[in-house]
Amino acid sequence: MSRRQFVEATGATAVVGSTGGVASAATRRERVEGDAVEALDGSATNQSVEPSVSSLGGRLIVGEGGYQTIAGAWAAADDGDVVFVHSSYDAQTAGEEFPIVLDYEEKEVTLTGGHRSGSVIDAGDTDENVIEVLGRGQNDYRNSPAVENLKIVGGNVGLRIRAAPYSSYKDLVFWQTNSDGVAVEGYTDDDGAYKGSFGITFRNVVSWNCGGHGFRLDTDARPHSTSFFGCHAAFNHGYGVMLRGFSSRFYGGTIQNNGSYGVDARNGSGQLLSGVYFEGNGTREPSPIDVYATGTAAGLTIDTCYFQGNFARGFDNGLEREYAAIALDGTLNTTVENCTYRNYDSSFILAESTTDLDLHRPSHCALDSTVFFEGLSDERTRSNGAIQERDLRATEGAYSGDVGIHDGAGDWPWGLCLWNGTDWVSVMDGQTL
Repeated sequence: MSRRQFVEATGATAVVGSTGGVASAATRRERVEGDAVEALDGSATNQSVEPSVSSLGGRLIVGEGGYQTIAGAWAAADDGDVVFVHSSYDAQTAGEEFPIVLDYEEKEVTLTGGHRSGSVIDAGDTDENVIEVLGRGQNDYRNSPAVENLKIVGGNVGLRIRAAPYSSYKDLVFWQTNSDGVAVEGYTDDDGAYKGSFGITFRNVVSWNCGGHGFRLDTDARPHSTSFFGCHAAFNHGYGVMLRGFSSRFYGGTIQNNGSYGVDARNGSGQLLSGVYFEGNGTREPSPIDVYATGTAAGLTIDTCYFQGNFARGFDNGLEREYAAIALDGTLNTTVENCTYRNYDSSFILAESTTDLDLHRPSHCALDSTVFFEGLSDERTRSNGAIQERDLRATEGAYSGDVGIHDGAGDWPWGLCLWNGTDWVSVMDGQTL
């Protein structure tokens, strides 16, 4: 039986409106506890039967046989309901007005499709944002907006998130938006109260070929503890990921062939990039780089990532390879370990004016002759915690018991030294440098 036959046979059109009209609250909220089925002897039994659309537990269908627009279904939904975008839904035919605002200050409803490639919101004929999520901010941490299983095409920003802490977004695709695929922004309500968006979780979300950044986290959104799991940013015109906030992290996934840096990390501490595949970012840049971080990104950790600097096709910059995989500008206590790399013109790691950068040199795997490290005016560059070879007389230790390698300058022996809180003491002869 086709979906249309099912809807007509069950009388669902009377419940959700076959022409997209909103059903009355009494009719729409009806819950069927158990259909009375007449037995052959004429008596009534209370057996389970196939449910009608009216008994699907608060699922409001958008598409053929249901609501014409997502906005209409959202307006009719109550707390705990699910607005379900069917593959038969067509935003342009339905006359959907953008942006579609999901106001979680009013209700707690999930917006979902059946499959992230089959349930499509096509906003290709508008330059408005497609979906906007507005939460309650710190007024209610238990209110957790949720959007999932959809493909968003066109429009300005694909998904704009404000005042939505601890919200979740999964199994989404953003394709050819005119601006960012996903943007997390700050919000001040009409009473002047500021509301941030922290603790957000993205799972298996793809921003592909968008006109702006793949994922943009604004600093004034206070996007602390934002988590990306298995997400992908590829062929976007700007950054793949604009990483902001304290303890924000990107696990797994792919960051490839974005116009600017693959990841731009700043304005947050304790950020993490782990198990990410990087390839050919900076396609519009004269000095393309996969990861760029500044001194405002203290405590950044990059581990177990694969870096491929080769451009597999012709891009706007006309280059064959990237300049560097990781560029660090004045960063503090950055850690880079257990990475694999190849095909960079300058070096794998390029650092300037960093402090206590730990390279974990033995942990990395070079697949070609790419230079491992280039540094300029860096302070206490380390490997596995030990300050690398230099004239330690010009450097103070960071703590009592700090370890460094003296380069033999000043007729002092080459080798390990310990910082006693005041001076370096040579392990080789026990003398103070």
